[in-house]
Amino acid sequence: MKPLKSKSDIVPGVSEEKFLRAARRYVELAYPNPDRVGCPGQQCLESLAHRKCSAAEHIQDVHHIATCSPCFVEYQTIRRAWKRKRLALAATGVAAAVVVVIFSGIFLFGGRGVPVANSPAVQPAEIAKEVHQKRVIDLRPFERFRGEGGTEARRRHGPVILERAMLDLTIQLPVGSEEGKYLFELVDSSGIQRLQTSGDAFIKDYITTAEALFDLRGLSPGQFTLAVRRVDQPEPTPYPVEIR
Repeated sequence: MKPLKSKSDIVPGVSEEKFLRAARRYVELAYPNPDRVGCPGQQCLESLAHRKCSAAEHIQDVHHIATCSPCFVEYQTIRRAWKRKRLALAATGVAAAVVVVIFSGIFLFGGRGVPVANSPAVQPAEIAKEVHQKRVIDLRPFERFRGEGGTEARRRHGPVILERAMLDLTIQLPVGSEEGKYLFELVDSSGIQRLQTSGDAFIKDYITTAEALFDLRGLSPGQFTLAVRRVDQPEPTPYPVEIR
């Protein structure tokens, strides 16, 4: 029996969301460019991601980004961060407008005996939701020993435990990891990507260390896989993660 094709399917049984996710994943891996030959540079990527310039006027740069995995990953990272910042600013504007309305009501009606509703107090738990919790996770114990498979090493050490919170993670990478920009992807047990973020890694006290934000507040508890790779490397290294 042929699968029914919904209005959002690109082909029967494949939704637009799945198709675009697969396309993005393909571009991230299909065009390695470790020497960054012909790359337009971060300033150009930011201008395109922030919509400060027309894509039609930079068609060669757009074509390069679509056929260069490191540039494509960097562009996506800049674009997502810019969208999050815009949403945060929009939320701040709404909150400011609410405060203005409340204080205007107090000023206009407070002296006339008209009761003014008190704004609900912000609970400490609500404030804590926006606080970045700093955590350090050490991936060095998962390093594969001679004669031991990667799966055996990961099983021997168990999963990395993370909380459902806004985490500011300091990630200590396995011995021998090089400096550079790293991509971190969190995939659930069914193989669906739930989070993607990135961070720059530097060698500190002989340990290659990267820092990245992980917003895990919307995820359900369970078993996940953290895929880690440098942006110029095609194959990620998986690590088991348990979110509580």
